[in-house]
Amino acid sequence: MITATPDRIELTDDQAALLASASRLMGEALDRVRAARVALVEEGEHGDIARIDVPPATLRILSRVLAMMASQQTFLLYPADTELTTGQAADMLGVSRPYLIARLEAGDLPFRKVGRHRRVRMDDVLAYKATMQVERKAALDEMVAQSEAIGGYDL
Repeated sequence: MITATPDRIELTDDQAALLASASRLMGEALDRVRAARVALVEEGEHGDIARIDVPPATLRILSRVLAMMASQQTFLLYPADTELTTGQAADMLGVSRPYLIARLEAGDLPFRKVGRHRRVRMDDVLAYKATMQVERKAALDEMVAQSEAIGGYDL
């Protein structure tokens, strides 16, 4: 099992500007060239050159990560098999652990048990969070529509 642990990277303004520039340059290179490979080249202190071929899809992801880092955005990178404890999943969803456990037992989210402990896949938690947001928006839209129907917004 892989558990999620956050790492926070604090950047200086110069570092953020460098990352933003690198992200922009990678994006421009990918827009201009529709090649099967892109190479990263580094020139060492003694003139030696290191070349690394990078698939364009990987470079696109790296470009997005650099852009998010440059703007100090929070983001998650996780392996597909990352599992969360119920406490971690509840924190991500912004709900209490007992509420989450009730949702798990009701079958709203798949989980597995390790001994007596429940584990939830990160992908499932993120999908459930997206579903919760859609349902929440629909409920708010319905409330607004009902309020408008009874003249709740008339002054």
